[in-house]
Amino acid sequence: MSHLTSEQRYTIGVLLDQNYNKSEIAILINKDKSVITRELKRNCDLRSGKYSSELAQRKYDKRQINKPKK
Repeated sequence: MSHLTSEQRYTIGVLLDQNYNKSEIAILINKDKSVITRELKRNCDLRSGKYSSELAQRKYDKRQINKPKK
């Protein structure tokens, strides 16, 4: 299992703007459709509901910093 990269998040944002669906995006970035669904649910802007790759990356980085260490 690997995390999404900032480039993959950027690609998701661009493809969503071009009205690609989740299945098509998953194929293009070589990830499962469930990964795309979870990414959108977890990292969309709570106020507007829009996906932004920059916001998604900031949220990811913050979760990694606040994650409990072993």
